Amino acid sequence: MRINRVLAFGFALAMALGAGACAGRTNALGTDAGACFRAVSPAESAVHRKGKLVGVRRISATALKARLPRDATLSTLPSESLCVFAFGGTYAPGSVTAAHNTITGHFAIVAVGADHPTVVAAFVVNRLPTRFDHTH
Repeated sequence: MRINRVLAFGFALAMALGAGACAGRTNALGTDAGACFRAVSPAESAVHRKGKLVGVRRISATALKARLPRDATLSTLPSESLCVFAFGGTYAPGSVTAAHNTITGHFAIVAVGADHPTVVAAFVVNRLPTRFDHTH
């Protein structure tokens, strides 16, 4: 009977420590982009599942307009929260759905509405307009 109590206590302690570790990890990552998981599929479809995902950022349409000021597509976007995905590869004109590029570039940027996961804009660029990696 005593062994069962020790085992039960050990199991409860392990579960408590495991739950605490998961919560700590989630908080430390800054899960601001967590809502963007629903938007992964439309973003991958826009690049026809080619290239490598570099990263994702959740930013406002206004912030994206400031980083890509010369793009006419952005001027028509409503002020909403966007999930912006960056894919690395070689993207020729016409290879990214909704991108109006006329040059070949090394990155495809796909903006998907955070509330309604549909592609609202796409761009092919040679330099990323913002940081997409996560540093600790």
